Amino acid sequence: MYLELLILIQIDKSPKHGYEIKKEIQKDLGYLMDVNHNMLYPTLRKFTDEGFVRKHRNEQEGRPNQYVYEITEAGREKIANLINEFTEKDAKHQIEFMVRVSLFDRISKEDRNRILHRRKKDLEALLSDIERRLDEEGDGLFRDEVLRYSVSQVQGELAWIDRLASSLTDG
Repeated sequence: MYLELLILIQIDKSPKHGYEIKKEIQKDLGYLMDVNHNMLYPTLRKFTDEGFVRKHRNEQEGRPNQYVYEITEAGREKIANLINEFTEKDAKHQIEFMVRVSLFDRISKEDRNRILHRRKKDLEALLSDIERRLDEEGDGLFRDEVLRYSVSQVQGELAWIDRLASSLTDG
């Protein structure tokens, strides 16, 4: 779902052709993900069919035609729906969460808090599970090292979420 959201956000910023969309997503969030043509173009086709974007052919002399995608009002509504759709299943996926946080300026404080709370709840359950596995008899030093590292990552994200939540109540 996050890829659909990122594609629509790029088109909402300004009309773009496929390569520009891909380039902008990777510039913003490339360290988290890679966008390939097999994901991008079928999604653009689907959005065109569903009326979320319009496609205009840009004729180029001596080069293949280029299609430029432009957001529709239905596409803007779809963006709002996708940002706010943050299920318990989504909360388990860091990239789904990170994309939502990167778009917090587009949603209400109440929805921001709901998303943070849902992710925090999932991370607390994950932390408990990892700590339980650490207490069990392990398969060796390196397994335990990976689990301890995982604990520190989860604790770091929980602290970050607490800071974000605090800034929402302070601001």
